[in-house]
Amino acid sequence: PISLRARWAWLAHACCRRHRELCQRAGGADGRCLLQPRRARHSFLRPWCARALRADEGSFFFGPGPAACPPLPPDGVRELLAGHPAVAESRLVGDFVYVVREGTQDASKGPSLLGGASVQEWELKEFLTVKMVKQGFAPNCIPGVRFIDALPCTTVPFTILHVFDALFSEVDRGRTGKISFQEFTDFCRERDLFSSTASEAHDVFFSSVSRPSTSCYLFGNNNDMFQTQDFEVSKNELKFYEFQKLLTDSGIIELTSLPDQGGVQAPRASYFVDERVVDVVLRRWFSTYDADADGLLHFDEYTRMVADYKLNFAVCQEAFRRLDKKGLGGLDLDEFRALLEEADILQTGSSVHKDDEIGKLWREIEETQTFLPPSRVFVADARKGVAPPRPEDALRFVCISDTHGAHRQLSSRMPAGDVLLHAGDFSMAGGLEEVVDFGRWLSSLPYAHKIVIAGNHDLSFDKSYGGHHAKGGDTDAKAVRAAFAAACGEGAGVVYLEDQEHTLEGIRIYGSPWQPEFGYWAFNLPRGAALAEKWGAIPEGIDILMVHGPALGRGDAVLPSLKHVGCADLLNEIQARIRPKFLVCGHMHEGAGVTFDGTTHFVNACSLDEQYDLVYMPLVFDFPIPGGARKS
Repeated sequence: PISLRARWAWLAHACCRRHRELCQRAGGADGRCLLQPRRARHSFLRPWCARALRADEGSFFFGPGPAACPPLPPDGVRELLAGHPAVAESRLVGDFVYVVREGTQDASKGPSLLGGASVQEWELKEFLTVKMVKQGFAPNCIPGVRFIDALPCTTVPFTILHVFDALFSEVDRGRTGKISFQEFTDFCRERDLFSSTASEAHDVFFSSVSRPSTSCYLFGNNNDMFQTQDFEVSKNELKFYEFQKLLTDSGIIELTSLPDQGGVQAPRASYFVDERVVDVVLRRWFSTYDADADGLLHFDEYTRMVADYKLNFAVCQEAFRRLDKKGLGGLDLDEFRALLEEADILQTGSSVHKDDEIGKLWREIEETQTFLPPSRVFVADARKGVAPPRPEDALRFVCISDTHGAHRQLSSRMPAGDVLLHAGDFSMAGGLEEVVDFGRWLSSLPYAHKIVIAGNHDLSFDKSYGGHHAKGGDTDAKAVRAAFAAACGEGAGVVYLEDQEHTLEGIRIYGSPWQPEFGYWAFNLPRGAALAEKWGAIPEGIDILMVHGPALGRGDAVLPSLKHVGCADLLNEIQARIRPKFLVCGHMHEGAGVTFDGTTHFVNACSLDEQYDLVYMPLVFDFPIPGGARKS
């Protein structure tokens, strides 16, 4: 138990640290008090500050700094964190405890009711500090907390966690525990990462930075609950969890699975590391076994590594000498790398060319694709009045998509037009309340016609959906559809299309909500025959095709990897048979924009970006009325 004196010491130390920060802001670089005497509430702290500042910065106690920290018990730390409802599992590795949050470890189990994904690292650090101080540990001995998607299933001395940490430490040159935008772009420039366009590194960074939570705004994010820093600055920093997500999502780092080796035991771990950063990982890995730090891996160190990873290498001096090709008496870094690659523990290459099946297919057809400047689609923001005049013999189509319940924020930005096209995801989960509100908003808009399809988030519109995102009666298909129709009202010009055609003043419009399987959402179909059948049912001669998911290579690249995730069968049907003048889609927020192949304008009309912020304005095009005269 902590004595009353120790508790007061903790309070004094915390207050004096804050007091010193205020003094430094006032001009005292060495922390001397420059505050006016009238601020008496600070004066009583000064004798406490003088004593506490003589102690170690992380200590809550008076006198000299604390002794070196004893080894932390991994099982004990895990048991303490298991008492927090947001922690699914954890593991102590070095100076950090890696935590998998409840609700993030297995998406197939559905969303967590405990809010694990919203807990912050500093909150768990405070929780752990209180528990460990009660057990007698000094506060400066408490390990840091880092979030991870999944813990490695092996217990080898060098795991995927060490790979991430090696790269994080390399980029975090200021040793702040976070990566600034400048540090990230400097690293990318040096390593030729995310350099295909001038803005790619910028886009990757800001797509990976998370927004501060409510608790961060209220209590701070650096273990100081009364911190008054500017949170706009924190938005320009990557935390460890965000950085490791960036590495895996972009394919720079991957924990690989090895093929069956015909009864031969496979090594206990295998990693893919992009060639441009592999040297950083190798240096850390090598140092794990180079116990005497002489730059060579000796026989006893080699023996330990073979045992750790269960490698199929002979453990004898003769076999070791064959590996020591330079005759140095040990393996240097180059020979160490060759050993890892020969043992299939390490695979290297360029993540840019490390594609899945869809990526390989795109590379096969990429050279056959034509990209011309879009000539008939423009951005229109009603607040700025930038839309060109509409021809008399044409209908003006206003395109939006993926509003996800933020439709009313668009109201002031909606330009004038004749027809509104919404390409799906008008809700977050197809709930009754949000769907009804969307219907009422549609009916209030001045467009003569409003044509809508559903998307993967509009669960209640998929009559066959039974996934874990559904909320019982709140997403019952029959009830929600009926409520939507009632909210839109008769005479409002709202038309919902689901594998159907609608003709408007001679202009043929077809709508379909399906897309390749994506998570556990609605209107999912496996790539191949099932999707091809849907696209094959679209009639030839359609003028405007509305689908939720994009065609392959057309507004379908995702950050940070820029891999293509669109549908190849859809692209083939559009270019070989249907040949519409316009395809309007959404789904991939970061793909918003227009491409043109000479026949079809591919319009990704997403309104929200990948962070679900309302960024993109409506896209507009004019379509000539067949016969050249307006009928209504």
